[in-house]
Amino acid sequence: MNISMLTERLRRRGLWLFVLLVAAALMLSACDLVGDDSDDEQQQEQAQQEEMQQEEAAAPAPAARPAAQPPAEEPGPEPPPEAAGGGEGATAYSIVFPSIAFVMTADSVATGLVISDGYVLVDGRALGSAMAADVLLSNGETLEGLPVVGHDRFTGLVYLGPLDGNLVRRLPGARLGDGEAIRPGSSVFTIGYSADDQAEAIPAVYSGVLSGTDEWDAGQRTFLRTDARPASVTAGMILVDGSGTVIGFAADAMVAQGWYVSTGDLARSLPPAQIAVARMPDPASASTEHVLTIDERHESGGLYLGEDATGQSISLSISTTTPALLHLIDANGDVLQESSVVAGATIISLAPNTVGPYLMRITPQTAMAEDDSEAMESAESEDGDQRDEEMSEAMPLAASYQISSSAPLMSLAESDAMTQIQINTPFVGMIDVPGDEDSFNLALRAGAEYQILVQSLLFDTVLLVEGGGLDAVDDDTGGGPFGRDSALTLAPEEDSIVQLTVKDYADVGTGAYVLTITQIGGEAPEDSMAMEEDDEATSMMAMAAELPAPSPPPAVSLRGIGTEEGLQATLLGIGSQSVGNALVVDDADGAFEITVSVIGPDGALGRVSVLDIGDAVVVEGRVLVTCGGSGECLAQAVFVANEASAGQWTVELTADEPGISEWQIEVSRND
Repeated sequence: MNISMLTERLRRRGLWLFVLLVAAALMLSACDLVGDDSDDEQQQEQAQQEEMQQEEAAAPAPAARPAAQPPAEEPGPEPPPEAAGGGEGATAYSIVFPSIAFVMTADSVATGLVISDGYVLVDGRALGSAMAADVLLSNGETLEGLPVVGHDRFTGLVYLGPLDGNLVRRLPGARLGDGEAIRPGSSVFTIGYSADDQAEAIPAVYSGVLSGTDEWDAGQRTFLRTDARPASVTAGMILVDGSGTVIGFAADAMVAQGWYVSTGDLARSLPPAQIAVARMPDPASASTEHVLTIDERHESGGLYLGEDATGQSISLSISTTTPALLHLIDANGDVLQESSVVAGATIISLAPNTVGPYLMRITPQTAMAEDDSEAMESAESEDGDQRDEEMSEAMPLAASYQISSSAPLMSLAESDAMTQIQINTPFVGMIDVPGDEDSFNLALRAGAEYQILVQSLLFDTVLLVEGGGLDAVDDDTGGGPFGRDSALTLAPEEDSIVQLTVKDYADVGTGAYVLTITQIGGEAPEDSMAMEEDDEATSMMAMAAELPAPSPPPAVSLRGIGTEEGLQATLLGIGSQSVGNALVVDDADGAFEITVSVIGPDGALGRVSVLDIGDAVVVEGRVLVTCGGSGECLAQAVFVANEASAGQWTVELTADEPGISEWQIEVSRND
C-alpha cells in the first residue's frame, strides 16, 4: 500500500470521527434543550390547569339540561266567568219552590200548592173524576191517595188533605197573599209544571208584569191579569210577586189568557173551617135497589159504592132493554173493571180492591151508535121540518136500568135539588157531570119584563127558554170575564109558565154557575118564583101546553164544528130552522143582521153567503182568523142584508180548507 492511499484512508477515517464527535455533541446539546422545554411546558400546563380549576370553582354550576319536550300547543280562549244570577225572579222562585207540589192521577198531572193551613190547593178539573191524588212534595216525599176534602165552587179549585202539621212546618207551606192592590206594571212571576212533565221534573218560571185587575161580582172573585203566559200547555200555574208572596192561582185554560184567581179572595173567604165540602155520594140515598134512567141528553149515568166495599165481592143484577157498558172506577180515577150489560138480565160480580168510594158508570150502547151516519145523511137530504122529524125518530129514547146489589149503592148528592129560585135573588147551581142540564119552571106575569143571566167561570153557558110563546136560546150575549155568559130578556104578553134550561155548550164542561132572574119592568108580582123540576113540574108543563103557540123568536142561530170533510152543524137554536149546514131566515122586510163567529188557527178562512129563495147570492163576505201566533183564536164579522122584501133566505158558512174548529151563525131580525 502506498503512503498516499494510507494517508487518504486516515484522512477519511478522521473526518468521519470528527463528524461523529460533532454529531454526538449536537445530540447531547439537543437532549438538554429538549429536557428544559418539557419541564417548562409541564409547569405551564399545570399552572393553566390550576387556574381553570379556580375559575370553575368560582363560576356557578351550569343548569341541568331539560329533557326533550313536544312542541307546545297554542293557548285557547280563557273560560267564561261563572254567572252569578239573582234578582227578583230568583228570590221569588227560591221562596215559593218548597211549597210547590207535583200532583198525579192515573191520567193527568197538575201543579199543586201546599198552603200554610195544611192543604194542597190544585185545579179540580185537572183531576177529572178522581176523588184523590198522589202528591209529590218538594222534599221528595210522596203522599199517596190524598183525598179531595173541599172545593171553591166558583173557580173549580179543590183542596187535598189535610196534611200533618209538622210536615207543613218543615216545607213550609205558602201563605196566600192579596195582590189586588199591586200597581199595574209591577213585576210578577208565574211558576208551575207542564202537562208533559214527569215526577222528576222541576217547575218552570216565567216573568211578566201585572196588567190590571177585574171584578166578577156574581161570584165575588177578583182576577189578576198578566202578560206572563207560557207558550206550552201547562198543568196550572201559580202567580207570585217579587217577594215570593203567592197572589194568584190559575188552571191551564186561564193561564193561556193571562187570568189568575186572586188568592186574596181565597184567603179571606175560604179558611179551613169554611171550605165547601166536596160533592160526594149521598149516604141518605144508600139502597140495594135502584132504577137508573139515562135520557138522550146524557152520555152515561152512575151510582157509587162506599169505601167499606173495598176487598169485598159485590154481586149485581141488572135488567134492561138497552145494552150498555159498565165501568168500575176507584177514587183515584183508575178503571178497575169493564163489563158488558146485555138486553134482558145480566149478573156481574165486582171486586173493588183499591180506594173508594167507587163509581159504577153505565154507558148505554144504542142502535144510534151503529146507524148514526146513515141517519144523518138521510136527515140532511130533506127539508127542515122533515129533517127534524127524522132526526127525532133516529135519536135514542131514555134508557132505564133496574139494579139490584148485594151491597148498598148511592147516588150523587144534588145540592140544588128542590131549590126554589126567587126573582131578583141570585141562585148558585151546579152542572155535575158532562152532559148534565139543570131545568127550572118560571111563572111570568103579563106586562112585566124580565132579564135572565147565567154566569160561570168554568164552562160555556147556554140558556134555553121554552113555552109561553117566548122560545129562545142564547150562548154568549151575557159577556162575562171570558165572554161565555148567557142572557135573555123576556116580555110576556100573557101570564105564562116557561121552562129555563142551563147547560154547557159542548156538553163536556162542569162546575158552578150563577142564575139571576131580574124583573126590569112592569109591576113586580108578589109570588113570582122559579123552581127546580119537582112533583109539580108535570102539572105546570101541562098548563104551559095550553098557552098560545110560540111566536117566532127575535133571533135564530146555528152552531157547528169543523171536520176534515168540512163544516158540520151540531146545535140548532130554539125556534130556528136549518137545511144541512145553512141557517134558514124568515123575515118580513128582508132587513137583518148576521154575526158570524169562527174559532181556528191563524189564517183560517170562512166564507159567508146569503141566498134568496131562488138560490141567488144576495150577500157575500168572509171571516179571516188572525191570531198572530200559534194556537187558535176567535174571529167575528157582521154582515147586513137589506132586500126590502119579505121572504125566506138561507145563510151558509163554508171553509176553503180544514182549519176552523168551531163556528156559529146568529141572525138578528128587525121585525
